Amino acid sequence: MATADQLIASLQGVDAKSFASEAERVRARDAVFEALRRIQSPWDIAWDHNWVTGAINAAIKTLIDAGVFTKWAEAGGEPITCTKLAELTGADELLIRRMMRAIAGQHLVTEVGPDTYARTAWARALAEDGSFAGMYGGFYHELNNPMFRTLPYYLKSTGFRNPTDVNDCNFQFWRGQGANMFQYVGTNPLLTSDFNDAMECHSKYNLTPWVDIYPTETILAAAGERHSGNADGSTRPPLVVDIGGGKGHDLRKFLARHPDLPAGSLVLEDLPDILKSAEADLESTAAITVQPHDFFTPQPPAQHGARVYFMHNVLHDWPDATAQKILRTLAPAMEPGYSRLLIHESLVSSERPLSRVTVSDITMMACLAAAERSEDQWRELIASAGMRLVKIWRPVESVESIIEVEVA
Repeated sequence: MATADQLIASLQGVDAKSFASEAERVRARDAVFEALRRIQSPWDIAWDHNWVTGAINAAIKTLIDAGVFTKWAEAGGEPITCTKLAELTGADELLIRRMMRAIAGQHLVTEVGPDTYARTAWARALAEDGSFAGMYGGFYHELNNPMFRTLPYYLKSTGFRNPTDVNDCNFQFWRGQGANMFQYVGTNPLLTSDFNDAMECHSKYNLTPWVDIYPTETILAAAGERHSGNADGSTRPPLVVDIGGGKGHDLRKFLARHPDLPAGSLVLEDLPDILKSAEADLESTAAITVQPHDFFTPQPPAQHGARVYFMHNVLHDWPDATAQKILRTLAPAMEPGYSRLLIHESLVSSERPLSRVTVSDITMMACLAAAERSEDQWRELIASAGMRLVKIWRPVESVESIIEVEVA
C-alpha cells in the first residue's frame, strides 16, 4: 500500500513542462484529476463545488481589479509581500493579505515565506496576456455564473425536458421573453470585450491550433491551381473566410503560418458589435479584411467562391434546426468541387468523452439550448443541409477536430 510520503515524493518537480507533448500533458492531467477524485471524500468535493469556486473567483477578480498582478509584474515579478502589494496598488493591506492567502491556498501563487508570495505561470499570464483576465470579469459574472445558477430551476419548470428552442430556453428564463444571448453579449458593456477575450483565450490555451490539425498548405496549393490563369490576384476570391470569427485569432494563426499573403486574402466576419475591438487590432494587418456579417444572411458577393469557409465553435451555439439553416444559407456561396467548409468543433466520444467537452455541452445547454455533438450527429446535420462530409481531422487528446465539408 502506497503512503502519502511516497505519493508526494513522486509528484515533486512535475509541472506542465515535464511532458513531451500537449497530448501527453493532457493525459497526465486527466489521470491526476481522476486520482484526486478517488482520494477526496464526498465532503471534499462538495466543499470545492459550493465554497471554493465562488470564493476564489471573487478573490481573483478583486485582485485583478486592484491591479495586483500588473503592478507586481511592473515591479519586476520577484517574490513580494502583501505590504508591498498594498503600497503598489493603494489597496488596504489587510484586504490584500486575506485575498492573497486565499488564492495561495489553491496554489495559484506560491507562499515562499511569511506573508511573501511568488508568481506561478497562472499569475504571470494575468499580467502578461491582456485577454486572460477577461475570463474572470464579465464572462464569468455577467454570463456563465447566472446561466449555471438558473439552469436547474429552468429545467425543473419544463418537467426536465431537454431544451431545443433557442428562443425559449434558460436564457429567456433568466432575462425574460424576447431576450437574445448574442445581443446581450454585444450590448452589455461589462461583457462584450471580456467575452471576446474569453473566446480568444479558449482558442489560445485550451485547443490545438487549427493550423496544426488541418494541412493549411493545401489551401494555398488549391487556390494557386484554381486561379493560375488569373494574373490579377486582386480579383480573386479570398483564401479563408472566418465566419463568426470574433477577434480574428484563428486568422492570425493562419497568417503566422503563411505570412506572405496579399491584401484581402483573409476575411473576418462577425456581428458589428463583436467586431468593434477587432477592427482596431487588425488595422495594420493588410491580409485580413474585417467584414460585418450576420451568418443568417447570404454571403456578400465578394466572399463567394473562397477556398475555405471556416467556422470555429459557431454551430455548437445552435440547435440542429438553426444550425441547418446556417449551413444552407452559406452553401450558395461555396463553389462546387472547390470550396470547403472547415468546422472546428468538439466531438463527443461514444466512450469516456473528455470532460472539457461535456462541460462545454452543459454550457451550451444553459445559454442557448444547444449542444456539443457526436460524430454521428455531425454527419446527420451536415447531410440534412445538403452537404457532404469529406473527412474528420481528429488529433489525439485534442478537444476539437476539423470537420471538412463540401457542397453535395
